[in-house]
Amino acid sequence: MEKDKVIVAVDIGTSKITTVVGDIDELGDLHIIGFGESKSRGIDRGVITKPNDVIRSIKESVSQAETTSGYKIVDAIVNVGGPHLEFQNDKEFLTFGVSQKEITHEDIEALHNKVISKAAKEHFEIIHVLAKRYILDDENAVIDPEGMLGSKLEAEFHIVLDKLNSYYNLRKVVENAGIRPVRFVANPIASAVSVLYNEEKEMGVILLDIGGGTTDIAIYCEDSIEYTKSIPVGGNQITMDIAHRFRISKDDAEALKREHGVAILEALEENEVLSIYPRGYDESVDIEKAELIDTIEARLLDIFDVIKKELSETNLLNRVNAGIVLTGGVANIPYIRELAEESFKTDVRIGKPKDYRGFSEKLSYPQYATSVGMLTMLKNDSNIALSSELNTGNNIFNLWKKLTETVRSWFY
Repeated sequence: MEKDKVIVAVDIGTSKITTVVGDIDELGDLHIIGFGESKSRGIDRGVITKPNDVIRSIKESVSQAETTSGYKIVDAIVNVGGPHLEFQNDKEFLTFGVSQKEITHEDIEALHNKVISKAAKEHFEIIHVLAKRYILDDENAVIDPEGMLGSKLEAEFHIVLDKLNSYYNLRKVVENAGIRPVRFVANPIASAVSVLYNEEKEMGVILLDIGGGTTDIAIYCEDSIEYTKSIPVGGNQITMDIAHRFRISKDDAEALKREHGVAILEALEENEVLSIYPRGYDESVDIEKAELIDTIEARLLDIFDVIKKELSETNLLNRVNAGIVLTGGVANIPYIRELAEESFKTDVRIGKPKDYRGFSEKLSYPQYATSVGMLTMLKNDSNIALSSELNTGNNIFNLWKKLTETVRSWFY
């Protein structure tokens, strides 16, 4: 494997921070060659609350990835999520003085720059400007207009923005952890790249990435992204419900959820007895497993209700025919697919990262959708300029500094 094709992603979540090192081989395939993970500290529902704790967690995750990969990590692509994300859909056009103008890359870039100027908002940072579709001469919708003839070039865009203070706070903790963030990617965009199939996006699909502190939503209709949002509900609420009901620590509640939890009470074949140690007790106390499952099911239904309310306000549900793809750490709860299908009244599948090699036993779980998705986005972008050494301090994604980016290399 060549050193000049090494790429790094740092996924900063509410529950964990994951660092993944990838290599793109001569055939264009992505190989995962390094992995690190630490418990996330100092983040609550996607919002940084204790910067120094976040810095320590990032350093721990990066250090592990350096050890497993053998590379010194300097640059990385980093995710951004949380309720401070916003989106808007917009369109722009260019007209030319001739009837058969050949569309160039510069024309496309000029169109992107025009919509960027229009979309700029005070106190917000633009994270993505994604071209959903191009239209030539008010008639023909095309994926890539470069080299085609026309007198007018129009495009519809999906724009993702982050509140400026949140953006700068995230950038600052990453930089203070010794990592130069060369690009930020919104969680739902990265996860969608990792787990969705083209056929689903063509038919219309809803991606739900339910993590520890947030749920990231992306909706695709007719092959184009139409909606992205991050809402502050997630698996940590389930954990806290368990902790409160049984008067145990958050760590014990998380362990109980992972070891014995399922999403549907009807799935319980026999009502086992579980031993717990409530706060202040010297001896164990027995509880029924049914009580634990009842707690999990009730909170999951509450989370689904919040999501359904958000979805009902999008006016897009009549264009979604491929159902829901559920990913993120909460998607690991047994029988959650069945509960989600009953709640949402549609088909649901569990989305796992795809299109990579290496570390398959570790990364082939829903909680790594964002991490693998960020690397997949880089692999699919033919415009990326990579440094020869991770420790040279060079910017390994020179062209990613631009806010203009085309959707064709990520989603087609």
